Amino acid sequence: MEDKNKLQEEITKADFKNAEKMWKSLDEDCTLNSFLEKMTKDELVKIAKKYSVRGITTLKKAEAVERIKEVVLNKVSIALELMEESTLKFVEELLNVSGLKKYECNELIYINYLRNRGLAFSGIKEEEAFVVMPEELKEVISKQINKELKEKVRLNEEVTKAIAGMVYYYGVCSFDLIKSNLENIFGKTFEVSYLNGLIANGEELGYDYVIDGDMICHIDVEDVDNIMKLQKDAKNDYYKFDKKSLIKAGKIDFVEENKQGNKLEKVLGELFVIDKNILREEMDGFIVAIKNEVAKEEAIDIFLQAYEIQSDEERKIFIYELELFAKSIRRWSLKGYTEDEIAKLQSRVVNVVKIGRNDPCICGSGKKYKKCCG
Repeated sequence: MEDKNKLQEEITKADFKNAEKMWKSLDEDCTLNSFLEKMTKDELVKIAKKYSVRGITTLKKAEAVERIKEVVLNKVSIALELMEESTLKFVEELLNVSGLKKYECNELIYINYLRNRGLAFSGIKEEEAFVVMPEELKEVISKQINKELKEKVRLNEEVTKAIAGMVYYYGVCSFDLIKSNLENIFGKTFEVSYLNGLIANGEELGYDYVIDGDMICHIDVEDVDNIMKLQKDAKNDYYKFDKKSLIKAGKIDFVEENKQGNKLEKVLGELFVIDKNILREEMDGFIVAIKNEVAKEEAIDIFLQAYEIQSDEERKIFIYELELFAKSIRRWSLKGYTEDEIAKLQSRVVNVVKIGRNDPCICGSGKKYKKCCG
């Protein structure tokens, strides 16, 4: 417990430290140079990395600021062309108010993203929080926002959501699997560097995955190695999702729904006085447990502990419904299949037609089977 409290204390301190960096007083000088001068050397290095620029650590602070300013102004197109549609819309909103916008609490993810690329900054002015775009960048960025760029960022967002959707359904994905699936569903070839950029950006923007070495893992996966082992042992191929399904599943905080889950939710809602949001959270927890290969009996028992069940008969009904629900959940270990779907695949019987030795050969040669392939 002490270790946990210590970790929480360190996280809190780090949050305060980051807040102090982000929300400094704004002065009249809103140039890029002014904002960069207020950043630490580590923050400047972080910006440089976004543009694949090295050697900043060896420079003095003033030299580093000058170099980063030059990089941002000359390579802004690199940052813009890897943006998502929603991020570019935020940039346009900022430009529409002359680069000075009152901060709203749901914008922090965009502010961090743009700050890490030297494109926008945050600060306090007259006790109010603002987002600011440096003077030099307003015209540079405005000139580059056109129909072609908007089409690119729209594709970026679709691809990123499709990646997140794949990770949602498969749990753990290799880069090669992601690339292959994307090229199949989008019908085009993607550069490795492009996809790596989108994957990294998606993690930064809060999509529900993390980059773990060579793998991309859903944030709810508890044992990556175990899921990878179970996937390797599975005889079935990966379930093939279409583009629309993956993009839908790629939305942040997405949770799958199915008929069995909706039925269970309705039954529980009718029998117990319970807030719908709490019930949804409990069902989401059950889904995650099943995806993480928690024993079905254990997951069901944990779920039912929240309810005062009156009789054994009632309990049996709930257990039965929860078992059906568990079988309808798309599992990481089954490469996106449900338990029900795997059972159907395994039950298919291939009818082998017996061929007589004097029958025509199945290869189409016209000869008798015994004198040809038999």
